Amino acid sequence: MSTKNNTIAEKRAKLAELLAWFESDDFAVETAISKFDEAEKLAHEIEAELMEYKNKITVLKKRFDQAA
Repeated sequence: MSTKNNTIAEKRAKLAELLAWFESDDFAVETAISKFDEAEKLAHEIEAELMEYKNKITVLKKRFDQAA
């Protein structure tokens, strides 16, 4: 599943779905590692995107502060 074009909200929803699976009756040890890896990947993607937005906002704020 490529999550490159998904929004952060979509990724968070998918992550929540994956995390809920671990607490569900459908939990299976055989599948847990792949679900965990997918959840970990999504969490890192979300974190990276949020950091990118934070950096952009910081740059824009500095520009705005210098212009004022």
